[in-house]
Amino acid sequence: MQKRIGIFGGSFDPPHNGHLEIIKSAILQLKLDMLFVVPSFLNPFKSAFYFSPKVRLTWLEQLVESMQSEKSKIKVLDFEVRQDAPTPTFKTLKYILDSYDFGNEARYFLLLGADNVESLPKWAEFTWLEKNIEFVIIPRNGYAIPKNYATLKFQEILISATQLRQMLEIGKCAALKDWIPHTILESVIKEANCKKIEKH
Repeated sequence: MQKRIGIFGGSFDPPHNGHLEIIKSAILQLKLDMLFVVPSFLNPFKSAFYFSPKVRLTWLEQLVESMQSEKSKIKVLDFEVRQDAPTPTFKTLKYILDSYDFGNEARYFLLLGADNVESLPKWAEFTWLEKNIEFVIIPRNGYAIPKNYATLKFQEILISATQLRQMLEIGKCAALKDWIPHTILESVIKEANCKKIEKH
C-alpha cells in the first residue's frame, strides 16, 4: 500500500496551539501514515532565534507525547537541530528518504505557510523538491495561494510566534495561556524570563 508521508518544518519559536491544529488537520485531511515535525536550527531567511534549538525540540516532543490519538503517526525529527546550522529543506527530505523505508511509491507532502510561497523558487534545489514532494499550503491572513498548489483546509491562525515573543518581551505572560499549550506553558514562561535573543 502506498504510504503518505508529511513533513512540517518550522522555527516553532515557541510552539503554539496553531501548530497543533495544523498537525491534527494535516494527518486527517492528507490521510498521512506519518508526519515528521521538524524544528529548524535557524530558518535560512532569519538571523536569530529566541528560544534555543534544543529547548524548542524538547517542547515539541512533549507536545506530541500529549497528543494521545495522533502521536503514533508523528515523529519529531531532530535532524536540522543536530546540524547546528541552517539546513535547507532538500537536505532534510533526502535524509528522510535515506533513513526511512516507506517504499518507492510513497508520496511526500511538505506543509508550509502561505507567507513562504513567494520565496519558494529561491529555496535550494527547488527543482529537485518539485519533483520529489507535493507542496501543501497553510492559509495565512493576507497571503494569496496560487491555484496550482494544494491547500490545507484550515482556519487561518490568529496568532503567530512573532506576536507571542513580543508578548513575552513586554511581560504579558498571563495572556499566553490562550495560545500556548498548557503542557509547555510554564516552561516557556520560565525560559523567556531568563533569556535574551541569541544571534548567529
